Amino acid sequence: MEIHKPIEIEVEIQKPSMIKQIMESRSHPLDMVREAISNMSAPEVAATEIVIQHYSDPELGATFRFKDNGCGMEYSEDEENPGRLNRFVGLGYSKAAGLTSDLYGWKGLGTKLMLNCRKLEVITWTGNISSQVFELRVNEPRGYLLQDVPKMPKFYLTKREPDATDQKGTLITVYGYDGGQKEYSFPEIKQYLYLNTFVGLTKLREVLPKVRLKVGPLEEELRVGFQWIKPQYEPSGEKSWRTVVADPPICISEKAETGEEVTIVLKGGFTLDTGLFKLSPHKRNTGLRLSVKGIPYFQLDFYSYKGEKFQQYKDLCSFVVECDAIESKLNMDRSNISNQFGDDPIVKAFRRAVIKAFDQFSDSQGYKSYTERRRREDDVSKASFLIQRQKVLSSADQEFVCVQESNGDIRVLHRVPKNEQDTLALFWKLEGAGLLPFEKFNSLEHTGNQGIDVIATFQESDVSQLRIMEPVEFEATYENFVRHMHNPKQTALIICWEVERPKSLEQLNSYTYRTIINDSVLTVFEIKNFPRLITKKSPEIY
Repeated sequence: MEIHKPIEIEVEIQKPSMIKQIMESRSHPLDMVREAISNMSAPEVAATEIVIQHYSDPELGATFRFKDNGCGMEYSEDEENPGRLNRFVGLGYSKAAGLTSDLYGWKGLGTKLMLNCRKLEVITWTGNISSQVFELRVNEPRGYLLQDVPKMPKFYLTKREPDATDQKGTLITVYGYDGGQKEYSFPEIKQYLYLNTFVGLTKLREVLPKVRLKVGPLEEELRVGFQWIKPQYEPSGEKSWRTVVADPPICISEKAETGEEVTIVLKGGFTLDTGLFKLSPHKRNTGLRLSVKGIPYFQLDFYSYKGEKFQQYKDLCSFVVECDAIESKLNMDRSNISNQFGDDPIVKAFRRAVIKAFDQFSDSQGYKSYTERRRREDDVSKASFLIQRQKVLSSADQEFVCVQESNGDIRVLHRVPKNEQDTLALFWKLEGAGLLPFEKFNSLEHTGNQGIDVIATFQESDVSQLRIMEPVEFEATYENFVRHMHNPKQTALIICWEVERPKSLEQLNSYTYRTIINDSVLTVFEIKNFPRLITKKSPEIY
């Protein structure tokens, strides 16, 4: 048998297809902004000022401009020694590829999100008078890359000598971003910046650039740093029990099955006074966020990471877990953890460490004091509410439904119903006491909020048919049946405390009515006029 020698083959990489996947895999449209700021804010860039501007270009629509006064970028013709501009336009120049990279440049893919635009322009200069100014232009990159068979757009690079108007640093303009249709408000962008980008930095850094945000006529300098829940104090100077923070932050190290050490730091806390910190699930600033190298990239599934000991609701919490070891496990767009609940040793160690941190927080004196105080406050509140209910029941105007016994005695059943629950409670008392004006009635099931209230077997009179396992709807008033838009075809009987407008129905006797709703004939029983029932005010019976 002839043996053939293996031959080496070249593996082709379709760059346009890869960039298209990067653009389409984003979790949030503003992830492009996050990546731009990460590049500008890296310590290696040494920028002291960063400006983020959003406006509508007259021709191309929604546009973003990013400007910094950092080290600028140079383009190198030497492929072995790429310049910063080479890395900007290239694919995969990163630590993940084993290359030297800036602090936040793990995968080298983020800037490709900028190509989702009508036109991209970059002007950059190192500030060195002997260095050239580089101007990069890409026309209609979105159109080329997002078609069914993506094509690589043309990149045009111009070199020139610096003049008096040039400034050190980099200016990037992304015209017609994402098609140019969606414009963002100042609060939208600001919120995103603090929750997902370097602007919400969770770690201390000695030197921080100033960051300014411009949207239309609005402009503001944004103070870099995460918007933490902070301890609150009473007028007496005593720390408020209603806000509890991890002070100091909780550091946990967990060894992965493969031997790597995974270290996490849990920061933040929770509060009952959520308004003080503008916490709201609608603002996406509650729960638990993952921070890698200080950037709070995204929310984690709070209830999967908090463990069993910590019992507070997500919407009361604003926690951050810092973990640089998880960086290599982030998805391509850095907006989630790859295979988050799978068997990756690093990810599993990360989950164990976070749960241990929450357990340790739950064992802290601050959390235990809060739990005791909250229980005591709840008891006081419930006692106060109970006293208030008792006052209402004993007030001179409170009416009760009673039964007139044959010997003249009055038996109190329930207060006059004000809602559906009262109506059900009164009816079941009458059913149990055999006081219903039915030949037979047997409640079999109460379905709560999941449709018609009760399934029952009943017979209205001795000459009526026996109805087996039929749906019965209960309301405080008949009119509520209509207001709540119940389906009459799914209702065999309506039972209410009273009919507010009896003339709108056909009355059969003192407590029974007939009505037609959407071609369905329904019988209505009015408990208020059942035989032997009377109403008495509180002073008459107590």
